[in-house]
Amino acid sequence: MRSEAQAWAYGLLATADHLNPAGVVHGGLLTALLDHGLSAIAWQALDRRPCVTVQLDTHFLAPARAGQFLEVRGQLLRATSSLVFMRGELSVAGNVVATGAAVLKVLAAASDH
Repeated sequence: MRSEAQAWAYGLLATADHLNPAGVVHGGLLTALLDHGLSAIAWQALDRRPCVTVQLDTHFLAPARAGQFLEVRGQLLRATSSLVFMRGELSVAGNVVATGAAVLKVLAAASDH
């Protein structure tokens, strides 16, 4: 992870362990990376309030391969007292390989009970 201007980026170096039988990075790994990145970006935007994913829509646009560095960047679209709406992209060297839209539920902090 790294801070970029006013946002965070999350990344992972794809290895042979991440490939599916077709020889490309498994869609489950791409989805998990999008989920983690968007959740972490939401957490940061909400002053570190915990939240969990309620829905994640993933669209696969291009294959990713072993040896490539996968990067997730996202943005908070809207936040209410209980829900957060996020959008993000997963890219390799600036080329988008997947996009995601997420709805996250803001959890009550222990002190809120």
